[in-house]
Amino acid sequence: MLHDLLTALKGCGGDMFVWKDNYTFQISNDLGLLHPCEVAVIEEAMNVAGYYKKLTLFCDSHDIVRVNADDGKQCGVYLCSLAWSVRRATQHFLNNVVDIEERLLTNPSLPLTVVLASLKPLAPTLAVLATMVQEIEDEKVEGCKILEVLHKYATNTVAQVQEVMKRVEQEVHSVLYDQLSHWLLHGLLLDPHHEFFITKTTNKEENEIKQMASLSLDEDNVSDLGIGEEVSLKVELVPAHIPLSVARKILFVGNAILVFQQQGSRDIGEGGVWEGREGELEDLLRGLNERDSFSLSCLTQAIDTITNCVSQALWEVVMGAGLIGVLGELKGVYLLGRGELFQALLPTLGPYLTHHASPTTSNLNGLLQAAGRQVLVEDTFLEKFTLTFTPPAPSNTINSTTNSAPLVSSHSTVEKTDSVWNQLEVEYQARWPLHCLFNPDAQDKYNAIFRFLLRVRRAQHRLQQLWMTQMRSSKHREGGGGCLQWTLRHHMTLLIDNIQYYLQVDVLESEHWKLVEAVVNGGKNYKKLSFAHSAFLSTVAARCFLHHPVLSTTLSKLLALVHKFCAIVEADGTVGISGKQLVRPQQAKEGKKQDLAFSLSAKEMQDVRAELERIAAHLFFVLSKLQLNQGTQHTAQLIMRMDYNRYYSKNDTMKRFRALGEDEGELR
Repeated sequence: MLHDLLTALKGCGGDMFVWKDNYTFQISNDLGLLHPCEVAVIEEAMNVAGYYKKLTLFCDSHDIVRVNADDGKQCGVYLCSLAWSVRRATQHFLNNVVDIEERLLTNPSLPLTVVLASLKPLAPTLAVLATMVQEIEDEKVEGCKILEVLHKYATNTVAQVQEVMKRVEQEVHSVLYDQLSHWLLHGLLLDPHHEFFITKTTNKEENEIKQMASLSLDEDNVSDLGIGEEVSLKVELVPAHIPLSVARKILFVGNAILVFQQQGSRDIGEGGVWEGREGELEDLLRGLNERDSFSLSCLTQAIDTITNCVSQALWEVVMGAGLIGVLGELKGVYLLGRGELFQALLPTLGPYLTHHASPTTSNLNGLLQAAGRQVLVEDTFLEKFTLTFTPPAPSNTINSTTNSAPLVSSHSTVEKTDSVWNQLEVEYQARWPLHCLFNPDAQDKYNAIFRFLLRVRRAQHRLQQLWMTQMRSSKHREGGGGCLQWTLRHHMTLLIDNIQYYLQVDVLESEHWKLVEAVVNGGKNYKKLSFAHSAFLSTVAARCFLHHPVLSTTLSKLLALVHKFCAIVEADGTVGISGKQLVRPQQAKEGKKQDLAFSLSAKEMQDVRAELERIAAHLFFVLSKLQLNQGTQHTAQLIMRMDYNRYYSKNDTMKRFRALGEDEGELR
């Protein structure tokens, strides 16, 4: 009977001990050969054997890495490693059964309690292991997420069970250490079963990852180096016990190695990126695998050491490529730092976009090159930039200026021209290794700032042209709207000039100086440099109110009103698009010399003035409430520029906004 019991303990049933499908057994005691006490002892021993049988079947199913899983079963290196580790952990049970068998051969009258006493201490360990593998199978846990399950059981157990679970956890972590070694030191992604949290991405996945990354500004989140082969972080595969910041550093290091490999001008091994420390770093990763148990602190320290080494090497090549000069070039175009270039470009670009709804890149670049030659800008400077037009995607979105319907309906061509201006973009041809820093995501942010600044500069330019035209006129007809045009143009110019001064001095110059200072004095660390650049773009966009829906919409309405005002005056036949005085055909026939005069009706001018007062008061009201609620310095600076003489503070329209509390809910 004991021989049958020992055979059943190993997982092989018989006539007396019959195994069932749910890893339980049934004792056949029809003849009453077993005493009830013996049955109870056997049941306890067989319960322990049930755990062993389940674990054995799990190991038999997964201890070989299959090429595919077409049969619907789980596969992968991590699962295979877990199976081998679990098999080693259950070896104690099998050894105890063999020891009992040897003792039985020497003592045929061995009592059943000896069997139970030998196997019972292993019950907690086998029970936890069985529960763990059951969870992995039921939830279909695969890849690096298996490490998360292992870490959970290793930290939530005690005594002997915890020792076994930590040993199993460390053995399975060896797969992760091997993948890290290849990825961090050589840029190799050995992941045939897609189990690693570093993975190659498709275009759709890449866009989703970029959208998620743009929601947060974190130094460890700056890891896109613009490599040709898109590799990204798959957050859902990162084990919970490994911080996301560590995973991002792992992605950054591997991407940096790929960047160096693409150029091929700098060796990865001895004397190259690692500066002779490759052997030391390999020993550092090997030491993680040789530990008795997993240590997050040791893993983090190893990743930080490798990251600092790579970051310093990447910083050296980026600075050697002339980063400071490139930042100046980007400021000159994207941030309109070369004012003379755009002063020459706007008079020629405006008429072209008015008559071409879909401008070509070659024509746009021709205008840019011609404007550059006019103001003596180096050809080598402009060759790095390409002015392009991106057609807007089909949308049913209502234009933000629909509140000014009386002014819009008669000037639909102005709306079309403005929409063309809003689709202009600048592409910068960044050479290696600067493409790491000025990747497509960064250029998208630069273009968003560029389009806004260009809109403000264009509005300022058109008002300046109106002023030049008015100054050429020797008199203004009283009652014909001329004096009111002077007043409106003056108010618009004052408001736009104050906004432009705020953008140029308080935002662009200030933040660009901080960026250059951070690059020069930030230490030899590419990650800090990249973080400073990302922070610069985010800060400039925030201070331009690009991410504030109320302020952004109000500024858009203000700029649109300026263009509509200029278009109305130009359409009246008194002022051309370029700001030159026009002569009516009838006047030419009569041969009479008449001074320039505005023929806009008083009713139209009153509508323009009322709209300007409402938009300007609303802009000041929103800024004031924002300053009151958040207390940001840049908001206070813009308020000071606009309201230096307390004009808007004492304005009647502004008082009505305060009394009614209009749009207060939008400010929160």
